[in-house]
Amino acid sequence: MLIKPFCSNILLLAIILVVVSGCDTRFKAETVLSEYIADLNRSQSLSVSSPAIVMPKSFPSPRYRQQTLSQFDIGLLDFLSLQKCDVGAVAGRKNSILGKVMPDSQRFLYELDIIRAIESCDIKNDSLSEELHQVAQTKRLELPKAFGNAVFNGAESDAFFSLSNGYLPLNYSTAEQQELLNSLNRLVVIGGNLQSLPIVDAGTFEDDLKVLMDSEYAGRLLYSLARIREYLDLVAKNVQALNGGVCGAPMTFLQQQFEAHYVKKIQPYMGRINRGAYQVLPLLNQLFEVSQPLSSDMTVFSRQFSLQQQGSEWQHYQLASQYHAKEWSALFERCSISVRDL
Repeated sequence: MLIKPFCSNILLLAIILVVVSGCDTRFKAETVLSEYIADLNRSQSLSVSSPAIVMPKSFPSPRYRQQTLSQFDIGLLDFLSLQKCDVGAVAGRKNSILGKVMPDSQRFLYELDIIRAIESCDIKNDSLSEELHQVAQTKRLELPKAFGNAVFNGAESDAFFSLSNGYLPLNYSTAEQQELLNSLNRLVVIGGNLQSLPIVDAGTFEDDLKVLMDSEYAGRLLYSLARIREYLDLVAKNVQALNGGVCGAPMTFLQQQFEAHYVKKIQPYMGRINRGAYQVLPLLNQLFEVSQPLSSDMTVFSRQFSLQQQGSEWQHYQLASQYHAKEWSALFERCSISVRDL
């Protein structure tokens, strides 16, 4: 009794997905990739199924990426304020109503300020001075965590790393990412100089985080790499199974589809992705590095963006590209066909 309604629901879902992918610019690349498979399947020599959607590891929830920071002793603050020390005034920001709920970006700036205040505080009491020194030392050690929280634990990072934003645009250009590169560079400079207690302009710092959010770059890149890899692996596996019997008219048709879809559309799109990634990923990986130690979940997530680490999403994507080119080249060679720009 439930079979027909169930089938109808599946059909409706499929129709909705097709319509969405066709109308939503976030998934235009999916249309290009699926058309590649659809036209290859017009040949009687191939039967390539659409790849299953296997998503990369998603950005961890806040509870699994936030690092705990030490709190300043309130009793000590009361004592310091009596001696007219600036520490009390700076720490008062954290203990105010708004301070208790300050976002991680503001907490990072506070940590820099409180360390400066402590280290510039002239306390005559030796035991109190030693206690202050220990607090400052602890907070200096925690600065990478505070910086990591600021960059990776806000609403800005949720948008920057979200996989729900789909692919990078088909016409993506490195010219569009200059603002992102500028912001990443400034953040890397801050993160790389934490022990010198850099003077950070709060407005610029917040603006740079917003640039990351507006770009949605990291999540879009990760999604694009994963989906392209799945399509290329699937096509390569099917092309590898073809033998010399496909040479002749069937091969002419397959060559036409390879050139029309891969050489003229997919490969240029991948080239644009690569050029952008080679600019952004080194900076992003530096941000991960200067924020060490990351939580275990964030460490696993961040490894997907590594340019060198085996098993990263970038490495999987590069291997799929090579595998795809290799199998087409082997097939063309078996059929004595010369094709440029593989």
